[in-house]
Amino acid sequence: MISTENNLPIFTPENLFKEDPLGGLLFKKWMGKHFASLEATYIDYGKNAAKASLFSMLADKNPPQIKKVKKNGLLIDKVVYDDSYHELEKLSYGKGIISIKYDPEWMVKYRIVRHLLGFSLGYYFAQSEMSLYCPICMTDGVGRVLEKHLKKEPENEIVEKALSHIANKDLEEFWQGAMFITEKQGGSDVGANNVTANKQGGKWYLNGEKWFCSNVDAKAILALAKMPNSPSGTDGLGLFLILREIPEDNSATIEIQKLKDKLGVRSMPTGEVTLKNTQAFLLAGVKEGLKNMLEMVNFSRLYNSVASISVMRRAILEVLVFGHNRMAFGKKLVKQPLWRSAISDLIAEHTGNMVLVFETIRLLDKVDNGASKQDKELVRLLTAFSKAISGKLSVFCASEAMELIGGNAYIEDTIVPRLLRDAQVLPIWEGATHILTLESLRSFHKKTHFLLFEKTERIIVKAEKREGLSDYVNTIKERLKKDRKLMGALLNKTEEQQQRHSRECVEKLSRTFTMALLLENASDLDLREVCLAAFLRLKNRVYCIAPLSSNQSAELIETEEVLIAASYLDN
Repeated sequence: MISTENNLPIFTPENLFKEDPLGGLLFKKWMGKHFASLEATYIDYGKNAAKASLFSMLADKNPPQIKKVKKNGLLIDKVVYDDSYHELEKLSYGKGIISIKYDPEWMVKYRIVRHLLGFSLGYYFAQSEMSLYCPICMTDGVGRVLEKHLKKEPENEIVEKALSHIANKDLEEFWQGAMFITEKQGGSDVGANNVTANKQGGKWYLNGEKWFCSNVDAKAILALAKMPNSPSGTDGLGLFLILREIPEDNSATIEIQKLKDKLGVRSMPTGEVTLKNTQAFLLAGVKEGLKNMLEMVNFSRLYNSVASISVMRRAILEVLVFGHNRMAFGKKLVKQPLWRSAISDLIAEHTGNMVLVFETIRLLDKVDNGASKQDKELVRLLTAFSKAISGKLSVFCASEAMELIGGNAYIEDTIVPRLLRDAQVLPIWEGATHILTLESLRSFHKKTHFLLFEKTERIIVKAEKREGLSDYVNTIKERLKKDRKLMGALLNKTEEQQQRHSRECVEKLSRTFTMALLLENASDLDLREVCLAAFLRLKNRVYCIAPLSSNQSAELIETEEVLIAASYLDN
């Protein structure tokens, strides 16, 4: 719904899925035969996501607080939320945003698109509510780790019980998840962690301080701790499951020292925690703890990537609504050449990131259903690429969207300032861009980039068989040739030089592969025009984070209408 009184367009979304023509076409293509039976689910979630907008604004303005309460004679730190946050929980957890992925009957039919569905539904919810999307991420991540652990120990009653609560749609029985990794002396250097694990009477107890604990009052927590008499560094870390309700008074041993006063995602509590003889259950010991924890971290990075493209999409939608309804200098903003060129660049970047992020998610579905070892290596590299590129772009996009709307977008009456505040965490959490770049560099040393090149070549071979794409194919061929030389030069440099040049490689390889994916998705006639239009603009935008309407992209006038029309329903 759009109100235009006094030439000030005010947008109230009604269904974020139905208001997204491009997303609908992409998910229809990627879901294939499953889309027909799932379309109603998308429509329902689009409606829930739209409803979340109002509650999200209220929850952001009324952040959670800590309250001391007594239970069984013991003082417990309880997080108290505004009612609006609980309404958001009903619109997400209560509608099955987690449980749908763990429903045995659903899994029989849709296992092959499990993550594609989960992440695409989350893509719409996160367009309204970024704060709760973080706990959704961690809850699903804990569920993933526990599910994998049950394959090793199918008789583990504690793990089975925790997973049953995570998969429960009933909010009274539902357990949210969290991961307690970061400590103040180490940050990303988890090998410097000091929280200790000690065994007494056949039970494990954790002691020490955790510095960044998001969703701090979660009932199922994965935590890293130093094993007794273990080697230094990451090899000495064990992975533990902390349950607030098992044993019954375990919550009293988890002291929340304070809640962080954050720039964004303010309605979700992030705290500093002291563990005092907190009972925990060992999942993986020496040399295995961090390895198993990274399963959740990498999964969370995909959630981070989806959150990033969600921010981009909502920012673009707000801009398009404004531009189609705001008169300036005698005509609608959407008819102004410079404005059109700038928003077209944003849409092109978002479209490219959509195909990159969801290609990674679709590959994860293949890996979970028995794909090759090479696919497992490739999904790790693409996860790092997706998170690094999309996180940076989300901040850039939200900021540019604010400028395209103008002063009204700087006022907290609209969602745009919150999008910008919330977006800033995305290049940081789950591994900052430098960490992801260094991880990509390690993958380069394992020659994983050759798998990326091979996949790009397969796309080229298929595209060559289709008419009218020779110029696009030649562009990819030329970029791929340059990327091969770039990687050869990188790996011949000194270790210090490799670090300095590795981020350039991440950006350039990501860009080439993204453009190849756009070419691949252009095989669908419904997507051909928009994918090729995005391709042309990305070709002329030298770097992922570049000024809008810059370089030669400003000359691509014919792509503007295609991109704008694919991103907005002008009713």
